[in-house]
Amino acid sequence: MAVQLRWRLRQVMASRDVWKGTELQELLARHANFALSLPSISALMNNQPVQMKTETLQALCTALKCTPDELYGVVPPREISLTDEPGASDSPASR
Repeated sequence: MAVQLRWRLRQVMASRDVWKGTELQELLARHANFALSLPSISALMNNQPVQMKTETLQALCTALKCTPDELYGVVPPREISLTDEPGASDSPASR
């Protein structure tokens, strides 16, 4: 299993008493000098981004006074052993 990232923009916004896209848009403009359209903000609020420009991530962190690791929660992979891998029982060591 791979490391999974969880997008937590809404949680970060709520912890800073920011509830609407227009409020985030205003913070981005005022604190980060960054313009983002309301449809783009809505997409970020409602969906985990597939990709994000570093500039956008920096602006969000500046506006919300947070770090990237607050915006992205990391779900670590479960630990696996060699015996968990497919075909491991066919290895010469297991014979």
